[in-house]
Order: sequence, then C-alpha cells, then structure tokens
Amino acid sequence: RQTSRTIYQREKPTRMATMRASVAVRTPAPRPAMRRANRRACRIVCEATDNPKVPEGLVAPPPPVPLPPEMEARRQELAKAAALEAKLKVQAAKAASDAAKAKARAETIAAAEAARVAADPARPARPSMGDAPVESSEAPHDASGSWDEMIPENETDEEYVTRVRLRPIHGRLALCRNEPSLMPYEHLLYGRYQRFEGRLEEIEKNHGTLQAFAESYKEYGLHPKPDGAPGDVRYVEYAPGAKRLSLMGDFNGWKAWEFEGERDEFGKWTLDVPAAAGLEHGSQVRVVMESHDGRQFDRVPAWIQRIVQCCDEESGEMRCYHNGVYHDPPEGERNEWRHEKPRVRPASLRIYEAHVGMSSEETRCGTYREFADEVLPRVKELGYNCVQLMAVADHAYYASFGYQVTNFFAAAHRSGGPEDLKYLVDKCHGMEMQCFMDVVHAHASDNAIDGLNEFDGTGGHLFHEDPWMGWHGLWGTRMFDFGKYETLRFLLSNIRYWSEEFKFDGFRFDGVTAMLYKHRGIHWDFIGGHAEFYGDHADNDACVYLMLANQMLRDDPKFGPAAVTIAEDVSGQTGVCRPVWHGGLGFDLRLSMGPPDHWARLAHEPDFNWSPSRVVGLVTGRNPEPAVSYLESHDQCLVGDKTFAFTLMDAAMYGCMSKSRPEGVHPAVERGVALHKMARLLQLTLGGEAWLNFMGNEFGHPEWVDFPREGNGESFQHARRQWSLRDNDDLFYADLERFDGALMRSDEDCKLLASNRGGFTPTVHHCKDDSGVLAFHVGANCLVVANLHPHESYPFYRIGSERAGRYELVLDTDAKQFGGWGRIDPEVTKPETEGGPCDWQGTGVCLYLPSRSAQIYRLADEWDVPEVDEYVYHNDNDLGYAGGYDDEYDTGGGGDDAVWF
Repeated sequence: RQTSRTIYQREKPTRMATMRASVAVRTPAPRPAMRRANRRACRIVCEATDNPKVPEGLVAPPPPVPLPPEMEARRQELAKAAALEAKLKVQAAKAASDAAKAKARAETIAAAEAARVAADPARPARPSMGDAPVESSEAPHDASGSWDEMIPENETDEEYVTRVRLRPIHGRLALCRNEPSLMPYEHLLYGRYQRFEGRLEEIEKNHGTLQAFAESYKEYGLHPKPDGAPGDVRYVEYAPGAKRLSLMGDFNGWKAWEFEGERDEFGKWTLDVPAAAGLEHGSQVRVVMESHDGRQFDRVPAWIQRIVQCCDEESGEMRCYHNGVYHDPPEGERNEWRHEKPRVRPASLRIYEAHVGMSSEETRCGTYREFADEVLPRVKELGYNCVQLMAVADHAYYASFGYQVTNFFAAAHRSGGPEDLKYLVDKCHGMEMQCFMDVVHAHASDNAIDGLNEFDGTGGHLFHEDPWMGWHGLWGTRMFDFGKYETLRFLLSNIRYWSEEFKFDGFRFDGVTAMLYKHRGIHWDFIGGHAEFYGDHADNDACVYLMLANQMLRDDPKFGPAAVTIAEDVSGQTGVCRPVWHGGLGFDLRLSMGPPDHWARLAHEPDFNWSPSRVVGLVTGRNPEPAVSYLESHDQCLVGDKTFAFTLMDAAMYGCMSKSRPEGVHPAVERGVALHKMARLLQLTLGGEAWLNFMGNEFGHPEWVDFPREGNGESFQHARRQWSLRDNDDLFYADLERFDGALMRSDEDCKLLASNRGGFTPTVHHCKDDSGVLAFHVGANCLVVANLHPHESYPFYRIGSERAGRYELVLDTDAKQFGGWGRIDPEVTKPETEGGPCDWQGTGVCLYLPSRSAQIYRLADEWDVPEVDEYVYHNDNDLGYAGGYDDEYDTGGGGDDAVWF
C-alpha cells in the first residue's frame, strides 16, 4: 500500500555517511495530491491481487539492487554484532540491577542481624557470608547470585542456611543448555520453573519457610491442646464443603453433635475436647459432618495417625470398615530411638524391596518387629545397604498391595502400631542401613468410608472436581489436584511426617507417570519424543509439587545430603533426575522399568534367542539419567505373571530342585539356575547406578504373588515368603542366595555400581552373536565376561583389555558353591595380558569361558601396555585360540559351524 502511494524517481545515487561501502539509495519525491476516490481504488487494487497494478500516473518502484556477496556477508556480520551488543547491554543492565538489589538485601539482613544480637547478646552469631565466594566487591552473593526476599522474624541459623538456594543463571535453564534437543521447549520448562518459584514464594510468604509449611501435621488432626490442661485434645480439619463438623467416638458413646467445631473463612475447622470427656490414647474416633444440602455422614479423620478394623461388640466379628484411633502414647510406651539417621548416603545403593505383611512364612500378616528381628539381619548379611518398605501407609483393602491408600498418616495396622514401625526403622539404622518408604501420592483410594474420597461431601476436597481429571481411568482411584494450596499442605506434610517422626531416609514415589501428564499415561507409548512430555499434555501443577517435595528434603541442613528420592516413571521424560534449579524435578534416581519387562519376555524364549547383542540391547536401552537397575521387582511377579526363576524352570521347581536327585540335575533346573545368576550379574553391572531386589527373589522364590481376596478365597498361600527353601543346603535355593550375597560384596569391593555414575555407562567392546560371548570393563579395573552359549566352552578365548597386567577371578557364576560345575579353579586362574591391540583395546587376555557362565576379573598387577609398530585390525583370530588345537573345534571366531542357533 505504501509502495503504491510513493513516486520514485531515478536520481543520482548518494553516499550514506554511516556505511563503509557505497550503497545506492533512491529518495522518494513528494507525491502529488490524489483524490480520495483514487487513493481508495489504489488501496483496493493493492490488497486484492498478488501482483498489484500500479494506477495510472504512478511510477512502479524498481527492483532492489542486490549487493555483492562480500558486501552482503559484511552487512549480516555488522547486524549480528549490533544485535549482540544490544543483548550484552541488556544483560549488563540487569546484572547492575540485581547487584543493587543484592546490596539492599544485604544491608537489610545486616540490620536485622544487628537488631537480633542487640536483643539477645547470648545468641550465636549467624554464619558470615563474607567467607563465601563473591561475584563483585559491591555486594556479597550466595551460590545463586541473589538473596532471599523475606527474613522471617524467628528464623534460626539452620533455617537461614537452607534459604540459600541455587537458581538459574540469567534466566537460562542448565537442563536445556546441556540437552540441545530441549531448546525448542525451554520456554515451557522455564515457565514450569517460574510456577515452582511462584508457589514457593507464596508458601514462604505465608509460613516463613517451606519446612514450616510442611510441619502442618503437628497442627492438623488430633493432638494435645497447646497451652491447655493435661488431657485436653484439639482437633483441626480442612473440610470446606461441610456446613457442620463434630467429633465422636467410643469416649462419648458415639454421640454425633456433642463436640462441634468452628469454621474459618478457608474451610478450616477447629474444636476442643476437654479432658473430662475421656478422649485418651487408644480411643476410637470418627468425624461427623453435615453438608450444605442437609446430608449427614461420618468419616475417618484425614490426618489420623492410626486406624483399626471395627468389630461387632456383641458377636466379636470383624466388620469391613475401620475407625480412627487417637495416638498419643505415654512416655513408657513410646519407641526409644537408639540410632541416628545416616548423614551421608552410601557410594552405591543396594536396595532390598520388602513388604512386611508378606514377610512371614506362615499364612498370616507379618509384623514390624518380626521383620526387624528375623529378616533384617539376613538382609544385612547378604550385603544390602538399604531397605525399601512397601505398603507403609494404611490401606483398607489389603489386596491392593498398598497402592490404594486410605489413611496417609497412619502406618499399616495389620503389621503393628506406629511405635513398632519406628522400632524397625531404628533397627535398620543400627545395622548401618538406610530405610526408604514407598510413598503413593499420585492417587488415593476411592473408598469414602475409610478414605478421603468425598471427605466433606463434595467431589473435590483435595482432588480434581472434573471427572476426567479427578479419576484414573484404569485404576479407578481419585487423582489429587496439585494446584490446590491445601493439597500441597497435606502431601508435603505427609512427606515431612514420615521423614521426621519415623526417620525414613528416602522415598520412592509411585505412579509418577500418572502425575506428570493429564492423560495419566493411559494408552501412551511415549515414542514421540519431547513433544509428548511438555506443553498441553503436562500437568505442571503436579510437576511443581514434585519439585517442592524434593526441594524440601534437600533443604534439611542435617539430613538433606543423605536423602534419596526415586521416581517410578515409565515415560522416560528428560529432566526427572536433574536438580530443581536446572529445571528438572529434583529426583536422585529413576526406576529403569524397561529392562525387567524385556527380561521377563526373554525368559519365555529358547536359547537361540539369548544372543549377546539382544541381551546388551535390553540392558543398556534405558534413559541416560541415573537409574535403579533391577531384574525383577514386585511388579514382575504379581498374579498373572511369575517370578523370573519360575518362568525359567516352571514346574521343575516343585520336585527337581534337589542337588542329590538319583536321576541327576534336571536340565530345566540346570539351565534356569545358570541363566538366573547370569542375568542378575549382567543387569547389575550394566543396568544403572543402583540395584534393587524384591524380597525372596535373591534365592529364586517360586510361583508368584497374590494377596488374600475374594477371588482366591482370602488365601495367604501366595502372600508369604518361603524362607525355609533357602535354609536347605540340598536345594539350589541356598546356592542362589549365596551367589546374590557374593554379587553384593563384589559391588562393595569393586565399585561396580559406583563406576556407572555421572553418565559413564560401560561400553561393551566385545559382543559376538556367533560365539555367544560379550565382555566389557566396569568398576575398579574389572573385566566382565559372559558366555551365553548353551553348550560350547572356549578354553583359550582372547578378549580385549584396556589395561595390561595380571587378572584375578573375583566372581564366577559357575562356582560349585553357587550351584555350578566349578569348571574354573580360582586358585590357579591368573590370566595375564599379552600381545597387541584386541577388540579396539590396548591389549588382550586369553580366558577359559565355560558355557552358560559369567565371570568378573579384577586387575591385580598392572604394567605398561605394549607398543606396536602397526595397527592390528580385529579379525577372527583375535576371538579364538592361538593354534595348536583341533582345527574342527569351534572357537567362536566365525564360519558356518559357529552359528549355534
């Protein structure tokens, strides 16, 4: 439009003073007067056609004169330099503004500290920030380059230190800088991080610190009344949908409206029960409410710390619902803590996943004290340094395996009381082991009688009111609304409660995939890349909650460095195990959930499918972030599936596991025992930075797991562990357990798992499907070799070695004490490297490789790698023996006879 209105005339080119090169510029002449009708016609023609016609009387502009290539390149270079200079000026201005703000905050902190010292001279001095590195001499900075906005009135020194948090530098996320493929999504990730900071600022503005907000469990629920008479009890509950609220129980004969509460503007109810009412430790209680439409109903208090199954007072029969129990034991009945929580996490985590209820061999629920006194010593003897407890939070439906929680602050009542659980955790710390808890915060049971569903008579409360968001389509459970302030209070307080009151060292977050996405991961295979992880699919409120939970645990100045969080995420989203200030969710580890399912499928297949390339692919095909490796957890052996050992050996485990059978070792048992050990060794050394084993699978527990339910006649037959199988030395179960203990000790001595940290995944430098052999370096100068061939053994097999020296045998799956044939004598097996390069390594070593076996060799003595004059290519001779044997013997070096499938 503007072009059509301008008259261009050819005039002499003028040289611009601002440009170094001469560029022809055509100056427009003043346009003549044009009537309104002509201007309108010109505008219509120009807008309606791609090639507008120039009205009569106007001169069309000439085509632009292209610049020479060198001048165009120079022009672009100058434009980029100008843009960079402008960007640097903006950053400098922002840095100056931040420095001024930091200086003002530093002066405010100094003034506040001086006032505190003047008010209380005996108070210890706050740690000086002057000793910390500073970015400039104008104002001291913390590690994040900024000071916190608020200074709580009664903030302690430890709380002050925890407030110094790391933040992104110049508004850029390290997660995206280190992962270029995330650059198109940086605005989404940074928006998520800003939402986290906004929520954190809101919490700190209202409560001072995130820790104080998470200590709401000390206020909500049933507690002795602060500043009240002995025996007075105060009950606090959040129920915005209730019109009336009262507490009843056996202490007042279950009278509904004797003790009514008062409601504030936010839906928080408070009521006091005097000591004369008789509400004491062990009293059963329920909360009764009236909705705005006149309905009256009763519930178990949401913050209750213990529940008990109801029974008929006349007949004594157990009923299907539960009551809350006021838990305030006298000093003589409280657990006495004898051991402190570890302050440093171990170099490598070897986790023993356990379910206390099914830990007994009898057909009943096991107890916390039985597990602490009978199972924990055996776990410690095997070499595990961490116990992960499942189904800790109480659940009314036992067959849910603890994943349909009804009472989040109550310990599972079938195994004992809260003090018994504390005894178990304390016993674990006394054995120098960490204790983790399997926490379920993605969803809650739909049980409205015992749980949180429709707690205040509405479909919302702590959950989404929208049915599409508020219910899980496959599990039939309620989904939390993490955007609600009170939901964050409830769940963060739950984490803090288990960490402080029960001294759990870490948490495994269940169902993280269902939290991260609005579609809950239902019918999604997550093979579409980053586009499926961020944007409209993401539930950013849930991500913010996970970031807050991890930040809260890290902020603990005493036990924060030892805290461990594990995410059960199957989607493989990048950033789950990256620090919060990097833009990640803040987890330490994620479960490597893909390989166990692949192992389960491979266990059903014949020998010729157990090729080295396939085994290596299924073990190493995982997300590169820190992961917990495992061959099988409770998921792989639930009803409908089998344990890995039972899949390999099947019915032969019922009557053929004896080593003294007259017919000899059953072929299925021989094969299953060998592959069970090899799979565990390869998965541990190649699969991740930590190891997990489900209770009983270390000795190849048979069959499957199935809890008492209506479908199996309420049977405990498959909800127990048959420990007596491992105690019989005539059975292969004892050999499998001995091997597992030796594998754990090998990790401790050779740093097998610790060497995988920092993204240093072992590289399999030898992988030959024709011979069935694979090899790789791992740990402290260790070489792992595995021969998957079902019947071919190689007496003189050359494997590449990164270092030169003499090796010693550390672990052999074929050893007699582990149920093997003992074909390698560790006393005389001292292989030494020799020759030039092999397998693209500096030298090579010749080993005896029995069929269906794996070995770990450690470099005992080291010397210089021999120098060679010319590069030696990898060929078939490097794989087999060096000659002197029968030419017809297959060494795995290639050829038609070497294809053993």
